[in-house]
Amino acid sequence: MIELKQLCKTFPTEEGTFTALDHVDITIQDGDVYGIIGMSGAGKSTLVRCINLLERPTSGQVLIDGDDMTALSPKALREKRRSISMIFQQFNLLMQRTCLKNVCFPMEIAGVPAAKAKARARELLEIVGLPDKADAYPAQLSGGQKQRIAIARALASDPKVLLCDEATSALDPTTTRSILRLIRDINERLGITVIIITHEMTVVEEVCSHVAILDHGHVMETGSVEEVFSNPKTEAGRKLVYPDGVILDPMKSGRAIRLAFNGGSAYEPLIASLAIDCGVKVNILGADTKNINGQAFGTMMIGLPEDPAEAAKALAYIKQQPNVTMEEVEEHE
Repeated sequence: MIELKQLCKTFPTEEGTFTALDHVDITIQDGDVYGIIGMSGAGKSTLVRCINLLERPTSGQVLIDGDDMTALSPKALREKRRSISMIFQQFNLLMQRTCLKNVCFPMEIAGVPAAKAKARARELLEIVGLPDKADAYPAQLSGGQKQRIAIARALASDPKVLLCDEATSALDPTTTRSILRLIRDINERLGITVIIITHEMTVVEEVCSHVAILDHGHVMETGSVEEVFSNPKTEAGRKLVYPDGVILDPMKSGRAIRLAFNGGSAYEPLIASLAIDCGVKVNILGADTKNINGQAFGTMMIGLPEDPAEAAKALAYIKQQPNVTMEEVEEHE
């Protein structure tokens, strides 16, 4: 388990003290794929560097399996860091080394015998799907292949935790999906806890089970991806989940209802069912729903019929639906 408790990080500047992280509290369970998301400048990269103490927090605790990283001796910290690996946006491969030797590099530093290191490196190249690239150099690889080699290198120390700092930001969407599938496969196969730092909502939707939303150094929301994405409770959360807002029809509706879908079937035709089962027609004023693992999450705004009896029938029907909550909103254009 990883626990960040009241974590603060400040930097001195010419204008004064800049607070990058402000009393951050996050708990990450073993074997989880945890997303930390926020806009540029939210403090995400500072946070991930504090987890392995590449940046030493100004105050607070970083507990990994009960050990406070901030209280360890230099020697004990080096030992603990061996269980934490990191991959980066720009891959950081050694260009003068072959792929095999790049993967061997952490094991060389740890004093693993050369023959054993090469055998393990070949196993890792198999895991990331590039056994045929052992003798190739990074310059001969595509961006996705470079990131796969970087992942293999990160796994060379048999880590318990894998930190991914914007690891897919430099990749095209198709390659991004393949890398995320690989990360999920590694998580399931090896049981490694994965922490993904990103500003891309699609990355979180694709691979994460839990998420924290960071804004100007503060944790605004935490929870399962389904909970946070179906009904973000803060302005920072709504900006990330619905960056363009919920687009409304220009028609006027005197009485409108906001529906929140919390994980029912993504293909359940609620509006059609209203018309068929109740004979009530409603206007869809706007919607922003997402299909996450075959389930519907997000919100929809509907305009109710002007007839009070028809509106009451619609409300009664919606209240009976599982995984759907609703609230009435004020008259609007």
